[in-house]
Amino acid sequence: MKTIMSVSLVKYAFLLLLALVINQSLAQEVIKLPSQPKSFVVDSQDNLIAHLYGGIIVKITPTGKMTYVSEDIQKGFNRAPYPKCEAMAIDKNDNIYITDGSIIWKMSLDGKIAHYAGIPFDYTVKDGTLKTAKFGSIEFMKADGDGNIYVGERDASNKDNLGDFYLIRKISAAGDVTTILNTRENPQFKSNWIAGIAIDMDQNVYLSDGAGRCIKRLSPDGKVTVMAGLCGKRQFHPFYITGDISKAELMSPEDIVIDKKGEIIFSDGRLHRIIKIADKKVTTIAGNGVIQPNNVNMGGRAKEGYKDGPALTALFNFPLGCALTIDSNQNIYVIDGGNDCIRKLTPAGIVSTVAKR
Repeated sequence: MKTIMSVSLVKYAFLLLLALVINQSLAQEVIKLPSQPKSFVVDSQDNLIAHLYGGIIVKITPTGKMTYVSEDIQKGFNRAPYPKCEAMAIDKNDNIYITDGSIIWKMSLDGKIAHYAGIPFDYTVKDGTLKTAKFGSIEFMKADGDGNIYVGERDASNKDNLGDFYLIRKISAAGDVTTILNTRENPQFKSNWIAGIAIDMDQNVYLSDGAGRCIKRLSPDGKVTVMAGLCGKRQFHPFYITGDISKAELMSPEDIVIDKKGEIIFSDGRLHRIIKIADKKVTTIAGNGVIQPNNVNMGGRAKEGYKDGPALTALFNFPLGCALTIDSNQNIYVIDGGNDCIRKLTPAGIVSTVAKR
């Protein structure tokens, strides 16, 4: 009898502690955003630096205070080109980089913006120095810990009638721009849709192959490794299968972050889930929308929703965009595009809303 009572007391204490953690996580007041969040990064002090619709850049502290970095990134520019933010990255010195696709701008945390790379009104692609290199259509930017910036750039020339392809280009800390991957020319990585990128501490580049429904790693020596997903197995009517990476199937992998352990964490834009690849297994770590039967939707889909709380009962809605970033405490932040908000997933497995339109 005493043993049963002891087990019950331990269980009760655990549930009480869990409820306390949830309540504390949800208790922080939700910040009111002036417009929809589009992209974000985390600085060295764990502040979120977020770009909002309309050229607004805000800073959100870990304690939930919001201030403006810039109320209009085009203010002070009297003629074109004007700064725009279609993608965002931050380096180890808290310099922020934004791009409109062909030009990269450098912004300090006090809101000062200057031209960094790219030739105005020239949309061709050319490697070289910061002064001579050219960019055409940058869709992703990420920085590593050594001051290098990596960009994912769409090649929409369709010169071989095979559709779009992608270039992964590296801007070194010394200011040299080189192309490290061309998906049209690399037989190990034939893809015409890259949906997200990330960089680890060893300068491995992780790529969401949206067309192949898998995650691949590009090492500095050019080797391509499939990390999870059965690349190219299903063009339509995909399955989501967790478990061992040799059998696991992905649906629509998008933005990626790498945690301190080297684990791969990514969002799935059609499943409205946050998924992890670790220990040679694929697992869901947040999101629980009901997945439609395989024959109902040719692209695969789960039901959207909005619910905070324990991660495996939380609901997300990503169709208008999703981005991930991670802080030094391993909190994962999510731009939940369909709900116009920024959500936080803690290491303890609690989802809360940080800021909302």
